[in-house]
Amino acid sequence: MSDPNNNTTVLVELGQVKGQLSALTDLIRQNHTATQTRIEDLSKSVGVRFDGIEKRLATLEQNERGTAMRAAGTGALSGAIVAAGIAAMKYLGH
Repeated sequence: MSDPNNNTTVLVELGQVKGQLSALTDLIRQNHTATQTRIEDLSKSVGVRFDGIEKRLATLEQNERGTAMRAAGTGALSGAIVAAGIAAMKYLGH
């Protein structure tokens, strides 16, 4: 029939396997939690950096608009001065 020592050995080994599976399950759960935490931290970090880049880009665009307006104004003024100079030269030349 069945050997009682063999049954005890099988039960001990099953208990060990159950303990190892429980430990593996706990490790996987902890790893998942740690990975999720890293993902959330990375997401926050990227979000902060992206917000900073957006602010700097908005500042650059605003500065560029101001520079373009000043350049256009300076160009118009220069054109008016040149036109006045040409008109004065024509008037004085005749």
